[in-house]
Amino acid sequence: MSHRFNPEHMERLLSPERHRSLPPETVLTELSVGLLTSVADVGVGPGYFAIPAARKTNTVVYGIDVEPKMLAALKQRADEEGLTNVEALRGAADAVPLPDRAVDRTLCAFVLHEVPDLGKALRELRRITKTDGLVCVVEWEKQETSFGPPVAERLAKHDLRIALQRSGMTVVHEQKPNDDHYLLVCENR
Repeated sequence: MSHRFNPEHMERLLSPERHRSLPPETVLTELSVGLLTSVADVGVGPGYFAIPAARKTNTVVYGIDVEPKMLAALKQRADEEGLTNVEALRGAADAVPLPDRAVDRTLCAFVLHEVPDLGKALRELRRITKTDGLVCVVEWEKQETSFGPPVAERLAKHDLRIALQRSGMTVVHEQKPNDDHYLLVCENR
C-alpha cells in the first residue's frame, strides 16, 4: 500500500489554491447532486466536497474516513455552518460502514491510489450506491507535479477506467478539471 495522506497537513485540503484549481462545485455538478440526493463521500477528509454537497441536498451526506482527525474536522465544519445532514463515519474505501444501495451518489476523491486492493474498494463503492446511481472518482494524472503523491503511486486514467468496468460500473463521462487531475463518472448497474 502507498502512503496515506498525513492529517497534520489537512489545511492544504481546504486551501484557496485548491479551490481555484478544483472547485468542489465542479465535481458536485458532474455527480448531479440535488435537493433529494443522498451522498457518500468516501475519504471525506475535512469535508472539502461533503460540506458543499450538504448545502445542495436536504438528505444525508455521509462522510467516511479512516482518520479520526479528519472526521472531527468534518463535524466541526458542519456544526459551524449549521448543517444537520452530515453524518461522519469511520471506515475505509474497502470497508464502507453503510448498507447495500444506501446512497444515490458516491464520491471517492484522491483515495483510490492509496488503497491496498483497488478491486475490493471499487466493489464497495458499487455496493453502497443504488442501482442506476452515480459514482464519481477523482484522481491524480499519472505525471510529475510539484505536489501530490509520487507518480509511481498514481493511477493511470486508462487503468482505472478498466478497473471500474471490471467492478461492474459503466463509465459514462470523464472530465479533466485541471492539468493535474481527472474524474470519471460511472453509472451503477
